[in-house]
Amino acid sequence: MTETHYIQPHQRALHQAGLKSLLLVQFLTLLAFLPYLPVWFLLVYGLVGFWRWRAVHGQLRKPPFTVLLAAVVLGLGALLASGLNRYSLDSAVALCLLGYLLKSLEVLRRRDGIFQVYLGYFLAGVFLLYRFDPLAALIMIGLLFFNTLALQAVTAGGSFSWRYGLNQSSVILLAAIPIMVAGYLFFPRLPPLWQIPNDQRGAQTGMTDEITPGSVEQLAQSVAPVFRVAFETPLPARNQWYWRGTTLSIFDGRSWKAEYSSANPFRWPPEAELPSGLGPAISYSVIMENSGQRWLYFLDWPTTLDAQNSLILPDGRAASRDPISTVLRYRASSHARVNWPDQSRFIQANLRLPERGNERLRQWAKTLRQQYGTDLEFIDALMDHIRNEDFYYTLQPPGYEGNQSLADFWLTGRRGFCSHYASAVGYILRSVGIPARLVGGYLGGTYNPNGDYVQVRQMEAHVWVEVWLDQAWRRLDPTAAVAPGRVEMNLDTLFRNSQPGDLSLLSRIGSISLLNSLNLYWDSVLYQWQVLILDYENDVAKAWFEAAFGRFSPLKLAIAVLSLMALVGLVMALSLGMLTLPRRKREPFRSLSRIERWYGVRGEAETLRSYFQRLAGQHPHHSALLVLAGLAERALYQGVQTVPKRDFDRVLAQLRQQRRQHSR
Repeated sequence: MTETHYIQPHQRALHQAGLKSLLLVQFLTLLAFLPYLPVWFLLVYGLVGFWRWRAVHGQLRKPPFTVLLAAVVLGLGALLASGLNRYSLDSAVALCLLGYLLKSLEVLRRRDGIFQVYLGYFLAGVFLLYRFDPLAALIMIGLLFFNTLALQAVTAGGSFSWRYGLNQSSVILLAAIPIMVAGYLFFPRLPPLWQIPNDQRGAQTGMTDEITPGSVEQLAQSVAPVFRVAFETPLPARNQWYWRGTTLSIFDGRSWKAEYSSANPFRWPPEAELPSGLGPAISYSVIMENSGQRWLYFLDWPTTLDAQNSLILPDGRAASRDPISTVLRYRASSHARVNWPDQSRFIQANLRLPERGNERLRQWAKTLRQQYGTDLEFIDALMDHIRNEDFYYTLQPPGYEGNQSLADFWLTGRRGFCSHYASAVGYILRSVGIPARLVGGYLGGTYNPNGDYVQVRQMEAHVWVEVWLDQAWRRLDPTAAVAPGRVEMNLDTLFRNSQPGDLSLLSRIGSISLLNSLNLYWDSVLYQWQVLILDYENDVAKAWFEAAFGRFSPLKLAIAVLSLMALVGLVMALSLGMLTLPRRKREPFRSLSRIERWYGVRGEAETLRSYFQRLAGQHPHHSALLVLAGLAERALYQGVQTVPKRDFDRVLAQLRQQRRQHSR
């Protein structure tokens, strides 16, 4: 006789349903993270899937240690080769996901499968660090659902039923929703205990603090949203939708750079003063997407700012003290006319030019300046020159290289984008002694009536000039001279008829009326989601709580939360069959049970008829007993539907009355 040994549940081998469910949830998790990871992760999953397929078909053995070691070394080398060599969110997630996939090579026991499911739960929460919108919430819920399904498949043994597992997973997930809502409403918002830099492999989007002619048109190919603006005052005229971001005062002969660089925020001066407004204010709130940059955006010209962890810089802009790695909301106000604080230290700095380079353009500017008596007349003539000469506004300008790039553009090429025109005009103004600087930001936007806000995309990226005239910085936009329609319409609308080939495919598809309407509707959903999440404060939930339960106290909150958890647990137990409620007996068994309580139980070999005859003999005045016996026999032998329940109730009422009368 062979000796059998008891195997602990966690040491038992995984069956096919468990292996297949783990393979499925791994694929879904990888699919969710794939846009943020190197594509070679698909190859890793393919190799892991092949090994899993062998395990499903009976080859339950771990790979040799040398194979596991080689897989880990190759994986780490691939991460380093992909640029994930710094401490950042991407590198941490990629390392975790690599371990999650490679763990499958040795998952053969139930304990290992449970551990892998717990890793899947962790990664489902990590996904929200990349995006936090309704679609991301649905993806996370889906990952939680399939991980719960895999957990049941791993722990169920060979008798696992997919249908039963789907039902149980649904009930568990639905039961968790009230707890999740309560946690969101009442749990305090605590600062993080530790942080991982979220630079997405150093990627930054939007305007930087350095602009080179030809760099901005790359942004203009993207339809990704940058920020959304909700106005608290009447919507200003569209030709005033200049969204100020970076101020660029240093020109090195090729590029324009900000005096206060994001690369070295320690050299930023203390809090400065924004210009003071003249006339009515334009008030608005901005929800800004994560950009990796530090710059905040305002309607020209900003006069007040209400933003956390921000700093006003002396050159008329504001910056976040930390790179913007999450969605940020702030409030501000602007004025069309302002009084600038003392700008004397900026005047001389905004006249500097390199000693060499673009000599022909400098000479051309001086020659033109001699023809006009005032700076304002010269500027008007400069704008007329752009309007009257054969200048061309295009998303695909030729490359102007070398230290004569601006001269080549202005005097011969004459084909460029906003950064070319702004750079050339800024250089010309400085050449004749007029202080000038460039401003990087956005022009225009799309008004969304579904949410009553303006959406600004990367495509609206724009550069213009500020010139010092009459003791104030004044906006001068050369693009308005070469392409007047650009001020009144978005870039894709302007180019759709004249230069459709210059636009990206998504821009051209977006021109379809139905798709544009759907896009605006979905964007309004995202906007309302952001408002709901970013504006929420615990005081709101506290007010709701006090309206329902009186004065707030920690004890009341604890009782409410525990009561909610108990109610959810009860509903969950009933739904999963872990708890059953007593059911009311059907007729005639309900009436027979009552008779046995009144007169005593039947004997073991006593039939129903003989039982009632015995009772009738013992209680001759209880004539309803024999009537009840007839009803019970009809219900038992002819079907319950042949005797209405009201007949049983009527006879029991008669019997109750007879017992009461003859008990005196």
